[in-house]
Amino acid sequence: MGRHRSLRWRQRPAHQHRQARGRAAQALARHLLPAGARLQCRRCRRSLGADADDRAALPALAVAAAAAGRAAALKRWPWLALPAALALWALLSLTGAQARIDRALGDALLRATALPAAAPTTVVVDIDDASLRALREPLGEWPYSREVYAVMLDYLGQVGARLVVMDIVFAGPREGDARLARALAAGPPVVLAAAGLRQPAAVELAPAGQAEQQALVRLGLHGAPGLDWDGLTAPADPLLDALTEPASLGVISTSLDDDGLLRRLPLLHRVQGRSLPSLALAARLRADGVRSWQVQAGAVVSGGRRWPVDELGRLRLRLPALPPGGDDAAPRVPWERLMRAALGGVDDPELAKLLAGRSIFVGSSAFFADEVMTPQGRWSGAAFNAAVFEALGVEPLPLLRDQGAAVWALQALCLALGALPLLLRRQALAAGLGAIGLVALPWTAASQGLLASPALGVLLLGLALLATAIEHERQARRRERELTRERELAEARSRAKTELLAHVSHEMRTPMNAVLGFSDILARSPLRPEQAHQVEVLGHAGRQVFALINDLLDNARIESGRLELASHPFNLVDLVELQLELLRDRAQAQGLWLRVFARTEATGWVLGDQQRVAQIVTNLVGNALKFTRSGGVTVELTREHGPTGPGRVQISVQDTGIGIAPDRLERIFQPFEQADADIAAAFGGTGLGLTITRSLARLMGGDVTVQSRIGEGSRFVVSLDLPEARAPHDDLIEPRADRVAPSRALSLLLAEDSEVNVLVIEGMLAPLGHRITRAADGEQALQALREAPFDLVLMDMLMPVMDGLTATRQWRAIEAAEGLPRTPIVALTAHAFDTDVQQSLAAGCDAHLTKPISLAALLQALAKYARV
Repeated sequence: MGRHRSLRWRQRPAHQHRQARGRAAQALARHLLPAGARLQCRRCRRSLGADADDRAALPALAVAAAAAGRAAALKRWPWLALPAALALWALLSLTGAQARIDRALGDALLRATALPAAAPTTVVVDIDDASLRALREPLGEWPYSREVYAVMLDYLGQVGARLVVMDIVFAGPREGDARLARALAAGPPVVLAAAGLRQPAAVELAPAGQAEQQALVRLGLHGAPGLDWDGLTAPADPLLDALTEPASLGVISTSLDDDGLLRRLPLLHRVQGRSLPSLALAARLRADGVRSWQVQAGAVVSGGRRWPVDELGRLRLRLPALPPGGDDAAPRVPWERLMRAALGGVDDPELAKLLAGRSIFVGSSAFFADEVMTPQGRWSGAAFNAAVFEALGVEPLPLLRDQGAAVWALQALCLALGALPLLLRRQALAAGLGAIGLVALPWTAASQGLLASPALGVLLLGLALLATAIEHERQARRRERELTRERELAEARSRAKTELLAHVSHEMRTPMNAVLGFSDILARSPLRPEQAHQVEVLGHAGRQVFALINDLLDNARIESGRLELASHPFNLVDLVELQLELLRDRAQAQGLWLRVFARTEATGWVLGDQQRVAQIVTNLVGNALKFTRSGGVTVELTREHGPTGPGRVQISVQDTGIGIAPDRLERIFQPFEQADADIAAAFGGTGLGLTITRSLARLMGGDVTVQSRIGEGSRFVVSLDLPEARAPHDDLIEPRADRVAPSRALSLLLAEDSEVNVLVIEGMLAPLGHRITRAADGEQALQALREAPFDLVLMDMLMPVMDGLTATRQWRAIEAAEGLPRTPIVALTAHAFDTDVQQSLAAGCDAHLTKPISLAALLQALAKYARV
């Protein structure tokens, strides 16, 4: 247990003095706080502790708290969409836009859920313009003598019409009133029309006549609600006197909404304290044969029927949909056809059959004087009254309710559907469910007679989606900023790591140059056997450390993404054979054979990074030799066959070693990992070779796979994208034998500030007859170059006074300005990164050699670059 630590929680306390949240915070602390640590709320001084002994989990608490705070903010902020939607809806209500939106959506729902037209029991007779023109000779000009309508009633009585409803107001005395009055008394049941009047401010309506007053008393209902009118345009007195049956007079006037549409149907009209039924209601009452009707508990009651109405005697009905090209579903008979049959000029049995037993609604579409606009569309007056008449006779009544508890409940459900994006995390799902629900719920409700506007829910859904989208965008930008910061930190860490490795590499290469250089010099000296063995062990250990340095640098380059591949043509078989030749002495020392097989398709030249391919082969073969005690290693070269030509090159390395357990196969490719601890102890190694090999293979468009069995060996297969290349001309190929060492003694300038490195270079080259002039810095090197010519310059890059890069650039400038012959300059430095190589070549160096340097590499550079 570590010592007790007290932490101050600078954010808002999780529990906020509430027991439930306190338990949650305690649970969070138990999971995330290290042992002995206490988390203390700054407000209430309540401390939270943990039991687990896991100190590394402490940073996770801050991460979890920050994430929880961000998640809470994400959940809270979009909820502002709810009050915003309500405030916007209230504003729309004040401007009147809300009512228009609700009406528009309600009308659309009515049209979408309109009832199919049932089998009609009515016939509409239309006094149209064409009929008026055609009947001008037998009947005279419009308006007709009322004897014409008497003839019509006589005919309808003869054919057995059930009821005749006149959607025409026979106002004022006219010729033929007496004849029509007798037809009303003797013919089929008839309902005549009256019209309500409004009194203009500057006009006084004429008082009702005696016949009108008597008709109101006889046919009206006292004390009932209704749509109030100041007066009445009633039929002529003789006609009123003939109306003795209840409900034989109906009012055709309506009250339209401010947009000119009729939505609420007035069933009752009140004139002078007496209530008359509408024309459609009167027709329904007459058709049902009732003798009386009354209003009880907010409903018109007649016999077994009940029609609920509001305080103005209105109700809303779901009328059938209008046919696509017609006015209504009821059969329509032109006035001309009816009157020619009534006058006896035409025998029309089909018409008689059509009219028998039906309710006949007579109206006029002439001069577009009798039209009604409804949410379903445009109706003629007679057709509309016929449709209402049909609907009033349906059981159950097709009512449409847009007020009441059920409608408010539907509105609340629509609001909840609009809030789904605030309740669900998956915005696409929430938007889809909300949109579907806001369509399906009002549509289903309207089909059942409940009209609830989804406008507020739609508004909330839109604002909620907008709010969550804005918040998600803010969160995305915040996450992007965090990722950018993390990426910058990672890049900074990578740069720091690379700089550290470069520094460590540089500092280690200088002493390693002395170790390997002097071990190489001593190995060529006459020594006793035990001394020769000691020098060999010293050299082997130094080379292992040098290999570790190179592996670390390569791994750093790969992790930072700074490893760049070259692309030059080379012979793959020659390259592989050269690497095996370098490893053959080691294999023979272990008593192992080392073989290579190359199939014909893999024997040509390829295009790629020769150095990195050689590194892959050396890593795989060296790894195989390390884990093989008997037998040997076989390398096989093949090329895949692609669909359009040659595919990738495959290099397989098969050994007869100890093998790898199946569950350890992927682990061996992890940095600093080996199959297990026993193998690492027995065979050594850093565990970077296979990691670097796989990374290099993937950079070359391939990969490394392995198959292995314990005790039988392993087979590594690396595939590389090395396109085929044409072999260069023979004169461009540099023979290896001619490049092993210079053919004569050279005059060399060594620009080096380290006495140890000077001793190493002199110890390697002086015994071979080469003359070496030393310069301790860049300025001395420039002075020496001015004083005498040299066959080659070995230039250190990091020196006091003037570094090697500056000295090289200045000497190249002097050569160009004075026309001097070019002096070969080879960089000899402990800086081994690719950027260091590029800087050296850019400054004017002919080559870049890294410390520690071997005698073979040094002689090869002298042979290649020194003046002939």
